[in-house]
Amino acid sequence: MAAAVISTTLFGCVGCQAGIEYLQTYVKNSLNLITFASFIFTATYGLIFHSKFFTVPNRIPIKSYAKIVAIFFTVNMTNNLALKFAIYFPLFIIFKSGTLLTNMTMGWIIRNYQYSLKQISAVVVVTAGIVIFTLASYEPGAQNIRSGIDSNSWLIPIPPFVVGLALLSFALILSAYLGLYQETFYQKHGKHNEEMMFYVHFLSIPLFAFVGDDMVPAFHAAYSTPSFVIAGLDTVVPSAWVYIFAICLFQFACTKGVYMLSAVTTSLNVTMVLTLRKFFSLLISFIVFENVFNMFHIIGAAFVFIGTILFSVSFARF
Repeated sequence: MAAAVISTTLFGCVGCQAGIEYLQTYVKNSLNLITFASFIFTATYGLIFHSKFFTVPNRIPIKSYAKIVAIFFTVNMTNNLALKFAIYFPLFIIFKSGTLLTNMTMGWIIRNYQYSLKQISAVVVVTAGIVIFTLASYEPGAQNIRSGIDSNSWLIPIPPFVVGLALLSFALILSAYLGLYQETFYQKHGKHNEEMMFYVHFLSIPLFAFVGDDMVPAFHAAYSTPSFVIAGLDTVVPSAWVYIFAICLFQFACTKGVYMLSAVTTSLNVTMVLTLRKFFSLLISFIVFENVFNMFHIIGAAFVFIGTILFSVSFARF
């Protein structure tokens, strides 16, 4: 059972990340459109199989989801926006490991959580790895090429790369706060993962109106892509929409897999699987998509992976 869930989780998460990176090279600035499609997919699944078209009574009042929805949506949009600011895609993958530092810091400040020396040391190793990887990714001359911003219209005296890092950092802090808030939420309402998964995605859908101006050009660009051909047959369906649907399937498998993994194995094993996911995603990003990397990228990534594993081991024994 656990082996099947682990395989599904890895396949879903790695496939989703690779699909997003590929589509970004195929249809520029399509991240918000992809996110919107994945929210629609997850909400539709929940509507049919969990809510059964709202015939299943809620265990949690709908209004209680408002704060979670607002933060969850903001985190997703902030991460998407960051990639428009000269952020190297492998850096985007590795930077998310900073959740260990932000979660620990927020837990200490807000909840007065105490951590062992081993846990603190592990987070220092992870943070050092992120810093090394970030510095190795900074290329002033390539910033406007990587970013989705017109260099002639960029008037702020701050490099786009720095703005991108600030956005990623803001998203990490918000994610850490969301995690702490969910702890309180679960204590008050109990854990109802299927219901939460449905309503958080369903209630987020109207908020995409705020990024509608960004999604419309991406929608038209995706619609204008060549028809998807399979076994020599022209399906008439624009190929980009086939890829977006595949990404939605991968994303759903990833999310469901993480939930199932938490139920059938230890938190240490969950962390190990998610660390493996990042390793495979980086490998694909470097080899398949030919992103430039050097020895410092390898050292930084190694620090992150080792630190994450050390943190998991220390937490399991704490």
